[in-house]
Amino acid sequence: MLLNFYYQSYQGFLAKLQELQKEVIAKELDLIRLKTLYKQVEETFQTQMLNMTLDELDCNAIALIQSAETEIYKNLRLLGTELLFLGSARQARTKQQRLNKVQGIIEQLINYTDAIIQQLDA
Repeated sequence: MLLNFYYQSYQGFLAKLQELQKEVIAKELDLIRLKTLYKQVEETFQTQMLNMTLDELDCNAIALIQSAETEIYKNLRLLGTELLFLGSARQARTKQQRLNKVQGIIEQLINYTDAIIQQLDA
């Protein structure tokens, strides 16, 4: 039962990441909305994902999930920094470079979250 809760929580987190990804690839970039979505994703991770106890899982699954959560945490912080740089970029080339970095980080976050979901689904 608790395992299903973990699974659903990470599915919800993945949905938020995908919403953030859609905002980044939108034709007209709304930086305020993007930052708002980022804050929601960050808050969800910190309040829900990091507070879960994984006692019901086997040791290998716990190790993989904890490792992925560490990478998610680091990438979320990096994403916040890149969004600040994106907001301060003035030249089109610089904005595009920052936007590409943001897209790459979000893709990594989605991949880590997918790995956790697959581990919980196993």
